[in-house]
Amino acid sequence: MTSGPVNLHSALQLTPRGDGVLEAGIAEGWDVRGNPHGGYLLALVAGAMATVVPQPHPVAIAATYLAVPHFGPAELHVEPVRLGKRQSTASVRLLQDGLERVRATATFGHLPESDPDHPAGPVDAPIVAPPEACHHHEILADAEGEEIRLHRSLDLRLAPGTGWVVGEPTGTGELVGWLRLADGTPPDVAATLVFSDGMPPSIFEERGRVGHVPTLQLTTHLFALPSPGWVLGRFHTRVVNGAFVGEDGDLWDETGKLVATTRQLALLV
Repeated sequence: MTSGPVNLHSALQLTPRGDGVLEAGIAEGWDVRGNPHGGYLLALVAGAMATVVPQPHPVAIAATYLAVPHFGPAELHVEPVRLGKRQSTASVRLLQDGLERVRATATFGHLPESDPDHPAGPVDAPIVAPPEACHHHEILADAEGEEIRLHRSLDLRLAPGTGWVVGEPTGTGELVGWLRLADGTPPDVAATLVFSDGMPPSIFEERGRVGHVPTLQLTTHLFALPSPGWVLGRFHTRVVNGAFVGEDGDLWDETGKLVATTRQLALLV
């Protein structure tokens, strides 16, 4: 059992076995109620695909979660789809016990450190209190009814106006807050992928705690490398149709640079 932060890059280690197969150990400490976190799995499969392409950064990645993985050994079967000079594409299947649990495809390229352009108008970060003035992640244990081990490794600070954590949801399905790795490691591409699924479901702020909301499909686009420091996230529920929830998110670094956008489909359980 883990008691403190689990280093992300230690939890993403891969061992080549040959013929496009890599071995990983799905780590405790990057989980929600014993289920490996979707953003952590996204970073894991991205790292596997990076081993077969010449470019370093997954500029677009889409993962479908077919079955819940468990802690312990996993096989990642990687295939280069197209290798190019400016961008390349690869796919991966994550298997445990002979069952495919995650399938993903990613396009890789080179991310700049400069700010991206916004031809349709600026995509400004929301104005929010600094992390030290936000709700500490410990308040989530009371709101969730139990400690979520993910929050030992992923430091989350929700904006002061967040209502569901104090039993008073605002009725608007949007969450804003700061994210960083709890062990102080500066944010990088892998951390950004984790952050793209780093907040509780934003539907909680509309309806209160509604139960488990597992991710079915997650797509993340990366536009720039984050600067050192906190990353600010804004996530909002765009549509609910029966048991299916569509959520969009944006991530900015401390300088106000938009580093990633994300969209996911989740299930109301």
